[in-house]
Amino acid sequence: MGMKKEGNICLCLTIAANEAALDAIGDFCLGMFEAAVEQSVDAPLLRVFLECQAGEESTIVARLENYGRELAGFMDIAPPRIDMEILPDQDWGSRWKEHFHPFTLTPGLVIAPTWEQYAARPGEKVIVMDPGMAFGTGHHATTAMAATLTITAVEEGAATVLDVGCGTGILAMTAALFGAKRVMAIDNDSLAVEAARHNILANNLAKQLVAGNDDIADLPGVFQLVIANIIHDVLVALAADLSRLTAPGGVLIVSGILVGEQEESIFKQFRSHGFTPRDRHHQGEWAALRLDKKVS
Repeated sequence: MGMKKEGNICLCLTIAANEAALDAIGDFCLGMFEAAVEQSVDAPLLRVFLECQAGEESTIVARLENYGRELAGFMDIAPPRIDMEILPDQDWGSRWKEHFHPFTLTPGLVIAPTWEQYAARPGEKVIVMDPGMAFGTGHHATTAMAATLTITAVEEGAATVLDVGCGTGILAMTAALFGAKRVMAIDNDSLAVEAARHNILANNLAKQLVAGNDDIADLPGVFQLVIANIIHDVLVALAADLSRLTAPGGVLIVSGILVGEQEESIFKQFRSHGFTPRDRHHQGEWAALRLDKKVS
């Protein structure tokens, strides 16, 4: 988060929105305002912490409201509600930490912030990370479900892994922690890649895990496990590349899709590329799917 510049103020924006819009709103705040974004584990809320010049706060809120209305129209949902608070200087860089504590992402895996000591229980693995570096602490249902499916695939023997749209690197780190020998994480957001690299080093996973801005279309070779926690339309657009990069007999895990029409659309799309549904998880309105690729 850094030190506050002289003359600047510190904002905390609390954004209540439809769960389907949270990722997009968080990414907008991160990219547009270089904010720290934290997602509530208990409700569809984002808390956004950022620094700006005095007098700019109303402009920032207006830009976010405009984006929220556009997003709501596109997704046919209610616009987000935004509440603003100016934080006292002494709260800057610490107030937001009140909302992020160690939590179980999936049985056997705990996400812990860098500022809290957490002692792993027997059989438990821990990912240490700073949620202020980029959007994505792992609270979102799609991440949790994808992590569960990832652990199963790795424990079944998937040794080479590709995480497409890695964000802060949680799923890639999960694969490495549970035994994958070679993991590659890619994202087209340079801030996400920077955060993932920081987290990889903080968790001593650099020997088996690398993160970069590689274009999926340019990646060579195949992986025994490919993970893509993105959104439905992007998954469809990337279907040919995701299929190409999944080894025959390998596993593709897709998440970030809605239960129902989007789920069935993904099944149909990837069946045409030689995949068979193996497992599916539902949490609320979200789905995560495991698809197994035919040997050939």
